[in-house]
Amino acid sequence: MILLRISLLIIAVISAQMADCQGRYHTPLGTALTVSGSFAEMRANHFHSGVDFTTHGTTGIKVFAAAEGYVSRIKVSTFGYGRALYITHPDGHTTVYAHLDAYAARIDSAIRAEQYRRRSFEVDFFPKRGALPVKRGEVVGFSGNTGSSGGPHLHFEVRDTPTEEPLNALAFLDPISDNVAPTIYGIKVYNTYDYDDAGSYFSLAEIEGKTIEASGKIGFGIHTIDRLTADGRPCGVVEIRLYDGQTLLFRSRIDRFSFDDTRLINSHIDYAERIRNRRFVQKSFVDPGNRLKFYTGDGLIDLAEGETHALRYELFDFAGNRSVLNFNVIGRSQSKTKPRPSTAGEMVDWGKTWSKDTLGISVVVPRGSLYRNERIAVRQTWSKALNRPLYIIGNETIPLQKNMTLSLPLPPEISPSRAFVGSVDSNGKMTYVGGTASDSLVVVKTRTFGRFCVSQDTEPPRVTSRNTRSSLAPRHSIMVGLTDDMSGIGTYKCEIDGRWELFEYDYKKNMLKAVVGSLRLARGAHTLKATVSDNCGNTSTFEWQFNVVD
Repeated sequence: MILLRISLLIIAVISAQMADCQGRYHTPLGTALTVSGSFAEMRANHFHSGVDFTTHGTTGIKVFAAAEGYVSRIKVSTFGYGRALYITHPDGHTTVYAHLDAYAARIDSAIRAEQYRRRSFEVDFFPKRGALPVKRGEVVGFSGNTGSSGGPHLHFEVRDTPTEEPLNALAFLDPISDNVAPTIYGIKVYNTYDYDDAGSYFSLAEIEGKTIEASGKIGFGIHTIDRLTADGRPCGVVEIRLYDGQTLLFRSRIDRFSFDDTRLINSHIDYAERIRNRRFVQKSFVDPGNRLKFYTGDGLIDLAEGETHALRYELFDFAGNRSVLNFNVIGRSQSKTKPRPSTAGEMVDWGKTWSKDTLGISVVVPRGSLYRNERIAVRQTWSKALNRPLYIIGNETIPLQKNMTLSLPLPPEISPSRAFVGSVDSNGKMTYVGGTASDSLVVVKTRTFGRFCVSQDTEPPRVTSRNTRSSLAPRHSIMVGLTDDMSGIGTYKCEIDGRWELFEYDYKKNMLKAVVGSLRLARGAHTLKATVSDNCGNTSTFEWQFNVVD
C-alpha cells in the first residue's frame, strides 16, 4: 500500500512537471530574451499590455509562433503596434507580436492582397479561422520598429481569448533571470478630504525609519520601479502592499486588466505628479471613479492629533524579489496646519455631467469623465505669440477618462473649411487637436484639459523625392518625403502609371516608401503620382519619373 502511494506520488509529480513543460511557450524571438518593458508597467495613459524584448538596436530578427494555432488577425497601422500579428491557440490564449518589420512570406501575401483589395496601407484583417495555420516554433515574422515603437524591439502579449484581456506573458515562458528587487525612490502623503491638496512628496532619505507629520483622513502613494538586472531598463513592479502595523491596509496586484479600463491608469497613479515632475507615483487608495478590479482595502487612515502609525510598504516583482520600506506617521496638531489658499474654479461632481457656458464658449464634461470631484475654472486671456484669444479650461494636471466637448467661437478672419482647435503649452507652442467648424463655432472633443485656441491651416503639405537616382533596380526603394508643419498628414495616395500601389507611411521618418520589387512594375519608364492631404484638407500633388532596370 505504501509502495502504491509512493508510485502514485511519483507519477503525479512527473505529470505535473510534464504539464508545466507543455504549458511553456516557445521563445518568441530568435535571440536571448532581454526584457526592456514589463507587463502592466506604467505608461502614458495606459498600462503596458505586453512584455518588450529588446533586439539591441537591430531589426529583422526571426519571430517564432509561441504555440500551435492559427492567424486570427493581421493589423497594419501607421501608429500604435505598427505591423502586428495575432495567433489564437487551442489552450484558450491568443499571442500578439507587434512592431514587426515584416511578416513571413505566406502571411505577407495574405495581408498584401487585402491591402490592395482595400487600397489602403492601414488594414485590420481577420482571416477565416484556420486559413493560416501555424506550428509551434514556426517563423511568422521579423522584428522591427514600426508603429509608435521608440526603438527596435518585439512587443509580445498573451491574451485570454474569450475576454481579450492581456495576461503577464512572462508566466508562459521559461523563467528569465531576475535577482534585483524593486527600487523605492519615495512616497507621497495626501489629505484625501482636501481636494485642493496636491500631496507631499518625501524622498527615501526623508522617510526611511523616520516620522512624518500629517492630519485628517490620509492616503499614500509610492514612487518605485523595478529592474531585472542591475543595469537593466526600468520596468514595473507586480504587487504593492501597504501595512498599518500587522494589518493589510491596501494591496494592488496586476496579473490582468481590460483594455476598456487601461486609461484608468490615470487614476491609479498621481496624474498631476506625472505631468509636473514625470514621476509615476502609484496611489495606495482608490478614487471613487476608479473601477479597476485588482485592489484590496481602501488604504486610508483617519489620523487623530498625536496618534502614531507604523507603516510598511512591501513591493514584489514577477520573480518574487521583495523590497520593504518602514516609516511612521503622526497626527499633526491642528494649530500647525496652515490654511490652504482657496483655488479658483467650480467644484465639479465626478458622478454627474457638468456643463458651463461662459465667455462665449461652451464646455461639457460627461458623467464619469473625472475620477473624483475636481475644481475646474474656465478663463480667457490673450496670446501675444499667437495673436489670438486663449481659452483656459481646467488644469492640465486633472485627468479625463472620457472626451469633453468644447465649443469655441470662430474668429471672422478664419475660414471654416481650414479651421481647427489647437492645444497651447506654457511656451506658446500650439499642437493640432482637431474639430469641426460651422459659420460661428468650432466644436472639438478632447481628453485633456489645458489652454486652447482656434487657428487655421492654409498651407498644403510639402512632398519631395528622396531618391538620388531615377534608375531603380528591384532591390531599390522609392522614397517620398512628406511634411506638414500645422495640422499634420491626414491622407495619402500613391499611383504609378495611373494605378494604385502600396506604399508604407513611416511618420517617424516623414516618408512614404515602397521596394520596387514588391510593386507590379515592368522594366522601363514609369510615372509616380503622390497625392497628400493634411488634416485640414489642404492637398499637394507630386509627380516623379523613374526607370525600372535589371
